[in-house]
Amino acid sequence: MTRHVSIPHISGVMKQILFSFLLVGFLFQCSSSPKRLDNADDYISDSGGLTSQELVKAAEKLAGQIGEYFKENPHEEGVFVAHFPTRNDTSEQIQTELFDNAFVSKLIKNKIYTVRTKTREQSLNEIQFSLSGLTSNRLSIGKLKSPNFFVRCDINENMFTSNGEKIVEQSINIELVEVETTIAVWSEKVSYRKLAVRGNKGVSW
Repeated sequence: MTRHVSIPHISGVMKQILFSFLLVGFLFQCSSSPKRLDNADDYISDSGGLTSQELVKAAEKLAGQIGEYFKENPHEEGVFVAHFPTRNDTSEQIQTELFDNAFVSKLIKNKIYTVRTKTREQSLNEIQFSLSGLTSNRLSIGKLKSPNFFVRCDINENMFTSNGEKIVEQSINIELVEVETTIAVWSEKVSYRKLAVRGNKGVSW
């Protein structure tokens, strides 16, 4: 014989308590979940370092200006640039790789190509291997490109006080050097000024 167990109906007070728990849990989940931010907005880093947007914006601006320079000073043999990694001379951790990638990408769009001098030894080894006859395709050493310009870039900072406020100015400096003459034919910089935050321990980031 099967015995049926009856479940008493939930009272109105219990329903309200259960509903309250569910509502609180839902609100907590919504408040703790991450929120998407608009990539078009410009933010200031609490650490005082340059943000990704500032780095990319500066890289595209400087690369665009180099493109304009070569339009006014064309080279029949083409423009091949050796771009050295950006040096960070500030007290902050800055994603210099992000700047370099955006800079090179903008150069390519302006038909200015970067020569990877650090990988030249690897290229020579591959070419020598192809000339051994063990591969189906033969590579030519004569197709290797040498840069006719160097691009050097560094990021430095200058701290000063204005009207009792601590200001930190971070500058991205870049110069274009002709390889044959070692003359800097073009230079520019992009600067960002940031105001320090006042806290209980004085003025700091």
